[in-house]
Amino acid sequence: MKTQHPTKASGISFLSIGIAFMAVAASGQSAFLGVGMAFIGLGIAFIAKARKDKQP
Repeated sequence: MKTQHPTKASGISFLSIGIAFMAVAASGQSAFLGVGMAFIGLGIAFIAKARKDKQP
């Protein structure tokens, strides 16, 4: 069974969701600040993993 690796597209999706939560946090809802940071972190990690897997 082949395991699925994080793709760049899923990383970009997490990153954009994180940016959306940060925009909501900037409008005064400070509770979304941590959620936005977590999604941005996941997005960066997925993009880095996808780039690492493509190296020879």
